[in-house]
Formats: sequence, C-alpha cells, structure tokens
Amino acid sequence: MMKLIVNDEKFNQALEQFKVEFSPNHWQEEKYKWQAVKCFQNNWDINALDFREMFTRATEGAKNLLSSINYLPRGMIQEFAKVDPEFVRSMFINLFDETMDLAGRVAKFISDAEAVKEKYNTGLWKNHYQTSNSISTYLWLRYPDKYYIYKYTIYREVANLFGSDFIPKKGYDIQNLTGGFKLYDEICERLKKDNEIKSLLSSYLDDSCYDDLSLKTLTIDFGYVISRNGLINRFGKKIENWFPLDYSPEISVDKWVDLLNSPEVFTPSSLEIMKRIKDYGGAATCKQLSLKYGESVNFYNAGSSALAKRVTQVTGCNTLSNDNENSKWWPILYYGRYSDNDSEGIFVWKLRDELSKALDKVDLSSISLYKEKDRSPRIWKVSQSPDYFNKKEYEYCEEQRVIVVNKNTKAKGQSKTSQGEVFMNEMQQGDYFYLCYGNSIRLLGKIIDNEVVQTILKSNGWYQRHYEIVKLSSDLKPFVGESKWWTPNHNSTFIEIEESNYLLFEESILKPYFNMTLSDLTKEGCSNKSYWWLNASPKIWSFADISIGEEVNYTLYNDNGNKRRVFQNFLDAKAGDTIICYESNPTKKIVAIGKVSKENDGKNIYFEKTEVLVNPIDYATIRESPELAKMEYFTNPNGSLFKLTKNEFEYIMDIIREENPAINQINLTPYSKDKFLEEVYMSKGRYEILVNLLKRKKNIILQGAPGVGKTFAAKRLAYSIMGVKDDSKIVFVQFHQNYSYEDFIMGYRPEGSGFELKYGIFYRFCQKAASQPEKEFFFIIDEINRGNLSKIFGELLMLIEKDYRGEKTTLAYNGLSFSVPKNLYIIGMMNTADRSLAMMDYALRRRFSFFEVAPAFDSDGFNNYKDSIENETFNLLIERIKELNQDITKELGAGFCIGHSYFCGQEICSEDWLREIVEYDIIPMLSEYWFDDNEKLLKWESILRGVFND
Repeated sequence: MMKLIVNDEKFNQALEQFKVEFSPNHWQEEKYKWQAVKCFQNNWDINALDFREMFTRATEGAKNLLSSINYLPRGMIQEFAKVDPEFVRSMFINLFDETMDLAGRVAKFISDAEAVKEKYNTGLWKNHYQTSNSISTYLWLRYPDKYYIYKYTIYREVANLFGSDFIPKKGYDIQNLTGGFKLYDEICERLKKDNEIKSLLSSYLDDSCYDDLSLKTLTIDFGYVISRNGLINRFGKKIENWFPLDYSPEISVDKWVDLLNSPEVFTPSSLEIMKRIKDYGGAATCKQLSLKYGESVNFYNAGSSALAKRVTQVTGCNTLSNDNENSKWWPILYYGRYSDNDSEGIFVWKLRDELSKALDKVDLSSISLYKEKDRSPRIWKVSQSPDYFNKKEYEYCEEQRVIVVNKNTKAKGQSKTSQGEVFMNEMQQGDYFYLCYGNSIRLLGKIIDNEVVQTILKSNGWYQRHYEIVKLSSDLKPFVGESKWWTPNHNSTFIEIEESNYLLFEESILKPYFNMTLSDLTKEGCSNKSYWWLNASPKIWSFADISIGEEVNYTLYNDNGNKRRVFQNFLDAKAGDTIICYESNPTKKIVAIGKVSKENDGKNIYFEKTEVLVNPIDYATIRESPELAKMEYFTNPNGSLFKLTKNEFEYIMDIIREENPAINQINLTPYSKDKFLEEVYMSKGRYEILVNLLKRKKNIILQGAPGVGKTFAAKRLAYSIMGVKDDSKIVFVQFHQNYSYEDFIMGYRPEGSGFELKYGIFYRFCQKAASQPEKEFFFIIDEINRGNLSKIFGELLMLIEKDYRGEKTTLAYNGLSFSVPKNLYIIGMMNTADRSLAMMDYALRRRFSFFEVAPAFDSDGFNNYKDSIENETFNLLIERIKELNQDITKELGAGFCIGHSYFCGQEICSEDWLREIVEYDIIPMLSEYWFDDNEKLLKWESILRGVFND
C-alpha cells in the first residue's frame, strides 16, 4: 500500500512552523481564498440566462488563482463563452457531475477547451490555459468540502518533504492531481486533529469568508506555505543535520592555502571540483555539479576521494575511524547530508569552513568553471594484464565491450596522478584507445559515454567504461617493438599517448596492427556522424525547460510499452550526432541545437541542448524550401526523431546561421582592471566595491550627477569583468515613458496583413547568454528610472533577482518556459539631478544595488589627465567648477554637482572648446537649478565667464 506521509517528524515540524507563519499578516494576504469560495457559492448558477456574466461574477474573487500576468484561464473561459456559451456551459455541467470519474472529467474539460479554441480561433488565441491547475480550482470553488487546488511544483515539494511514496512526475498531470488529492486528504485529516490550528483559523474567519469546516482550504494554504523554498530550507536544517560533526582533519586555513597551491596535491581537476562547489554556493551533490558544469558524476565523486587521500599523505592528518572505504575520505574535505530530492542527487557535500575560507584566498581564475566542450579526442593505451584477468574474465570484458582498471593503480614516471584516477576522471566520451592483453594487441576502440561504474567482475575498486570497436587487430602475436610508457611491452596499465609520440604510435601500432593512419582515425571519428530532427510538443515537454549542457533522456517506448514511431532512428542515433530541436504547435519553430550525448541503452536515448537560438526559425521558412521537400519529417510527420541527410542539415544550418550568427571570439582586444582605472577616474578601492556589488547582486544602478561618466564607466566595467572588449556580449538600451513589455520581452507586431509574435531585445539577449553559460553578459540600461519597470519586465521582474536566476516561469505570450540566466548582469544608470523623476518604489529598489558615481576632479586619474594637458585656463576653470560644486552641494545636494566628463575626451584643449562647455552645457544647467534665484545664477555666470577674462 502506498505511504502518503512517511516522515512523521517532518510533518510535525512543518505543522509547528505553519502555525507560526499563519499570522495576522499572512491571513491578510491569503484571506481572499476563503472569500473566493464564498463569492463563488453565492453567485454560481449553472442555469443562468447569461452564462458568461454569471461566470464572471462567480469567479471575481479568485484573483491570481485564475488570472495573472502569464496565466489566463478565467479570461479564456470568458472569451469562449462569448462565441459559444452553451458549449461552455456543458463543459462545466460535465466537470461538476460527481457521478462520473474525476480523471475522465478533467481530461474531457481539457479536450473540450482545445476544441473550442481550434473551432473559433481568430489567430489571437495561443493557449486555452485550461490545465489541471485551473480545473482543480473550479472544482474547489464548486465543492470546497471535497477538492483542493492542484499545482505540480507545490505538490512535488510537499511529497518530497514528507517522504511520500507518491511523487508527482512531469507529464502526468491528471494522475498527479488524483494522487495529490489523496495526499492532501491525509494532510487534512491530520490538521483536523490539531485544535490549535483549527482555533487559529476560526479566530480569523469573518462573514465574508467560507466557513471551511472541512479544512480543505486550510490544507491548500498549508501546502502552499511549507512548499516555499525558505521554509523547506529551514526544515532541512532542523532535520537533515550535517555530519560528521565530531570529526575534524584539524587543517588550518593557512595550511589549506599551502595545499591548494601545491600541484602535487591539488591537481587541475581537483581545483575544478573546488571552484565548482564554491561557485554553486559551497554545497552541492555530484549530480548537481555534473548537470551544471559538465563531467560525469564520478568525476566529482572519485576525484574528491583521490584528493582527500593525497591530502592525508602530505599532511598526515587523522582520518575518520570507519571501516567503510567510501565514507573514510570525503569528511577530510566536506560535511555531508542526504539530499531532499533524489532527482538532483542522493548526497550533498558542503565544503569545510577552513577549506572554504582558504579558497577565497587562492587565485582560481585560470581554472575552468565549465567543462571544455571542444576538447579533441585523446589516445590511450589500456592493458588487461593476465596477472589480474584470467582468460575467462578477459573474454567477459571483450563480450561486454568494457575496459576495466583498478582505481588505485599507481602513477607512472614523473606523474603525480595515479593511472586509476586518470582513467576515472580524465578519459572522456570520444577518446580512442588500443587494448592489449598482456603483450598482445587485441583491438582499437572508442569510448561511447562518460559513465564510470564499478564492475561486477571484480571487487575492491575495479571500475569499467563502455566502448565500441573501431577495428580488430590483424596480429595477436606478442609485441616486440621499441619499449615506451605506452607500448604493450611496458608494464603500464592506463597511459595517454602524447602528441609528441603520435608518429611513432602510427608506425609501430596503427599501421602494422590495424592498417590505419592517424588521418584514417580522424576520419573515422567524423564519418559515422548523423543528423536528426527532434520534434517536441510543448503541451508535453519543451526545449525551454532544458539548460545548456543538461542531459535529458527520451524513452524508446511509450507509456503503453509500444515502440516509438520510426523506431530504427532511435537505434541508429549515435553519441555526438547533431540534433535540430523543433517545437510543434503552437510554437512551430526551430528553437535550439543539440546533440546525442549517449546512444540508446535499450530503454532510453540521451541528448543535450548545446545552443539556444536567439532568433528561432519559423516552420513556414523550412516548409517552403524546395531543398527540404523530401525531408523525413515532412513526408511522414508521425513520430519524434527524424533523420536528416547531410545536405538537408547543412541547408537548415545555413538558414539558422543567417538569423543566429556563429559565435566568433577571435581578435578581441584584452581589457583589464588597470585599463579601467586608467580610463575611468575611480579609485582602486571603489572599483573593487563596484565589481563585488555587481557580482553579488547581479543588478546594479550607477547613479550620480550629470557628466560623471556613468555611461562611459558602465561599458568599461563590463569590459574589465570579461577581460576583453567584446561588444557581442553587451547590449545598450535607453528607457523612456513609452517603453513597453512588447519592446523588451515579446509582443505581437504588424506583419503584412496580420500580426506576428516578435521577440524583444531582453528576451533575445537572455537566450544568447543562456547559450554560453561560461561567459558573462551585460545588459546596460540608460535612464532606467524613466521607464515603468513593472510594466517593462512583467513576470520577469522577480526572475532578475539573484536568488531567482535560472528559475523558470511561463511567458504570457507563447506559454513557454523562460528564465533569466545567472551569467547575465544588468547595469542601470540614473541621473540624480532630474527633478521630473519620481522615486523608484521599494519593490524595484530591492532588486538593485545603488552605486554613487561622483565627480572625480580630485582623483589621481583626472589629475594626471589635467597635467598632461598643460593648460592654465583649463586648470583655473576646473578650480572654479570644484568651488561651484561645493556651493551646489550645500544648497541642492551632491547629486546635482557638475561632473568631470564634460572636460574629457578632447584631443586638443582650446579656449573655444572650454567656452562652449561653459556657455552651452554648464550655464543652462545652472539656469534650471537656480531658476528662482537670479542673484545666485548671475554670480556663477560671472565667475565662470571670468575665467576667460583673466
């Protein structure tokens, strides 16, 4: 029997926390739910003459539950009731018929909504929005003593928190709804047993609210509250204690710094692990690191254990007294706890405090944060020695097409990294190797995935990798050639053949045993590559839900156990094949490029998204091309995975690249912090504060007086963080009162005789940044406070916050998932002297850090610039401007001072140029400042003009 609430301790703690949260402030925010039920009960009349008007009144109190900026189920029912009120009435009659099966009613309501949309659509209805969430809301409003509001994310968090055997799965909404209702029924029964929470609710209810005697609505609120991330985290800290707390390797911060700087201890791969955990926030599962930064799960697991062993060898630190080899080493580096979500890994590691602090003191800028995707294949020698593998064991390995190495196989020669560690951490999919059994060369192989798993053939640290055969050896006699580290007649187990030895490898191994050259091997790596068209239905899943580099599996069999259509394609697709990623109705666009990351394992095929298309390609563009008329997808569109010929693929890529040019990183001019300080007159300390603020908050506003160089500084700030002048990763816009969501995110624009959905500049730039997660991108907004940010950002206003970067929301116009990537920074600029601008409200302010850019007349940079000009008039004018700024600061505030940039950027400093600045820039500004103080204005006009009369 399925256990719906397994962890009683967590439930009890959740309930206690809920009582704390269920405060007067919370009640004022959530009271509308009880009022919404009362409103519906008072107004619902299925036989009303005007169904649309009745439905509108009845659902008026539901507010965001049925209508928000990106979720419009109530609005679509109103639209449907305009064109066919009786059919819509019948939809609700059927939905509320309690004699029928619930799942069937929900499914029929969705199909009926789709039928209305298809029948009456004028081209403006992109979605009917009738989902399990909205349908459950109708059911709850109608029968509040029986049903709940269903929402996938909330139900999944609740189920995970309580250790339920029932966990909602994406793509199974109706099953999730019915199973979730059973889970909530059990929660509701437990709430009924708690007199304190019932008393709290009773004290808040008034005549405007439904009485909720069954506590169903309270149960909805309970689920909502405990599913929020903050509470889940608090529960986790109480329940999932980090361990072991009674053990320490007793290594100080300074000692860790020494170790981090020792290449014998912290190899490049070890530093990559440290940098990635640190970047993730200091704690992560191996799977989370693998998904975000690349490499296999075992890269982080085995790499950490091997690192801990080296630390022990060098320091002699005590280890945990534990017979379990797997848990003996990691506590040297980390604390641990079990994960709340098995889908993101089973075990969480958190850096020890001393190690974490030491990492802050070490320069890791040269260490790659993300796995290098374009690494060339390497060539290895693998030996299965008869000393360790009898003939039967070797034949098993050959039959299963696996190579097996012990993780403790020692290093050879000058290397400090063991052969076993290299085998587990450095060998990658696509690498080649030749295999020998003893002194006999057996085959040439190619690694087909990055999985390293313990072999069932042996115990005590033996691991295996899968391969495919490139070619069998033509000669099994013992090798008698020159002895090298990598030849069969040397007692090495797993050794890389360096490029310097490639010619010798070709002459002594490839040609005599495989009748191949290095060129043949290279061609072999390309000749078998195929190209595919992968079709996704957004109603089921979307490419927008997949991150760059994330591996996703696709089943070879449907839910009924039947083979997918064009089943042979799933069998033929190989690792490394390129995929054109297409989304069907209603999107009908090519939205991304991907690749097969791992070929089928009998149950699934695996692929990953490699590039988001900033400008997706319409179906019509592809369909109307004569060159693609015979494309498999067009001739027989039933299925998901379709083969492309090389010519079809190249033609499609030409179309894609016309709208989405390939990234070109050549010939970029380097740019550094020193260059910034040379060009922008700011102290080193202020610069470092500015950079730290931007990296911490993700969003910053440069505010200051006119002419302090905010725009100039913003772009160069981006250059200095990137390390190069790369304008392809910077976008500059200026807000104004009429700037809109449609300009910024997306909206319908006139196109020919109709309207077409067009993507805005911020949407396209986010997609571009998402395609290169290892790079930094900068969105610069001038006059940011002149725009209505709530209107411009819409539903993305929350997602620009640092804590919500990477979180997905559904966009109002296209119904697809979208997120603001973590590698995108927003730099706004605001003129503090603009009297016409109202203060930005708090909700907007808290999303940005504000950095004051002040006039820099006294900075070292400006003084060096002034000395280089060697002009007495210039020097005198600057002194007068500094005096003027003192006067302005006293009367108006520092935000109205005159900035230094008015006096910069001129190759030749002439008196005419200086006069123009005074007459046409500064005096007109002073006229605005002192429009009601003519005496003050005349005084400063005289002083400034007097500079040229001395």
